[in-house]
Amino acid sequence: IASQLSHDEVWTAALFYGRATPTLKDIRLLADLLNLSAETLEEDFRMAGPPLRAVSVSGATDPVVYPFHEAIGLYGPALRSVIVEKFGDGAVCAPSIRVRVEKVPRGKTNDVRLTLDAAYSSYQSW
Repeated sequence: IASQLSHDEVWTAALFYGRATPTLKDIRLLADLLNLSAETLEEDFRMAGPPLRAVSVSGATDPVVYPFHEAIGLYGPALRSVIVEKFGDGAVCAPSIRVRVEKVPRGKTNDVRLTLDAAYSSYQSW
């Protein structure tokens, strides 16, 4: 679905969680992909209102750390869906996470690129 909409897979998953705003073109493509009425889907998005972006970040006030809490609060459900779709039911192993921080020049400013690599353990049936 993400590739058909020409959007990132996490953004597309966030759309299904009500945390992203589709364009009319997105709605029409999505309706076609899901074999739904574009008018009905457009009305559904309109009735749902703006995306839910309120995130409760208790105690996080540091301007460097707070955005990460906010990002996980906002995109956590979408990230989880994409990870489970790719890897199956399991868990990201926090103790094994390796983090890389890069400075990415963007004209007069710089962006931060974080790369997180972690082991993924599948839940087993017994």
